[in-house]
Amino acid sequence: HATPNEFEEKYKLKDFVLFVGRIDVRKNVLSLIKALKGTKIPLVIIGSYEPHLKDYFDKCKKEADENVHFLGIFDHESTLLESAYASAKVVTLPAEYETPGLVTLEGGLAGANIVITERGSTKDYYDKHALYVNPEDINDIKEKLIQAYNSQKNNNLREHIKENFLWDKIAKKTIEGYKKV
Repeated sequence: HATPNEFEEKYKLKDFVLFVGRIDVRKNVLSLIKALKGTKIPLVIIGSYEPHLKDYFDKCKKEADENVHFLGIFDHESTLLESAYASAKVVTLPAEYETPGLVTLEGGLAGANIVITERGSTKDYYDKHALYVNPEDINDIKEKLIQAYNSQKNNNLREHIKENFLWDKIAKKTIEGYKKV
């Protein structure tokens, strides 16, 4: 039920690609930045890095152009984070591996298009409702992000998540699984 107003008023940004999470090698943030460099598509990065990954963060900052916005950490329960999801055109996790990522489930519930790694269990969750990338192929990441960015938002993924992956649905499925065992 989030609205984009709070985020858009505070940061003067809307219709962007959003990454939320740790800024580290496994999450593939540097490749994400490289993929969007020169496209003029705004990229918002919400998150931080562990102290031992400062060099990686510095590489990300150095590679970033004027369309990349590092906003730091937001509290997971904040309305500002909810508003960021609602304001995003695309939420992405082009990681080396995902299981599938609460970030993209939350983004999908907010109505964003999803671009996520093809590795891990992502296809089991998102089915035909996301675009999948090879995390080792910057051109693939770029093409899929541009495709998602140029696509209209729709409610198909939101409805898929509501029907299958909200906490009450997962709890019932877990109980059913235990009963079968």
